[in-house]
Amino acid sequence: MLPSMPQQYAIQARLNFMLGAEIYDRLFPGFVCGPVLEGTVSVFVEDEHRASVIAAGYCWHVAAAIESVLKRAVRHVNVLPQEIRRPQVR
Repeated sequence: MLPSMPQQYAIQARLNFMLGAEIYDRLFPGFVCGPVLEGTVSVFVEDEHRASVIAAGYCWHVAAAIESVLKRAVRHVNVLPQEIRRPQVR
């Protein structure tokens, strides 16, 4: 299930609220949530450095934000840089 644009915006807003504007703006530019498949979601951020920082300290927040909007369990979050994102067909 690929989140719709309104769901993407809701996830971003939830993360901004949970983390605060300073952390969100620093770590999550270009944030895009991919599909949730069997409890795993891949999310994409601007670069590898941000991806590693988010993976090390903010996966729980990302999972909680996605679960609250999509109403689907997220057990694992893969944080990847935008450069390896495959085009998604809607």
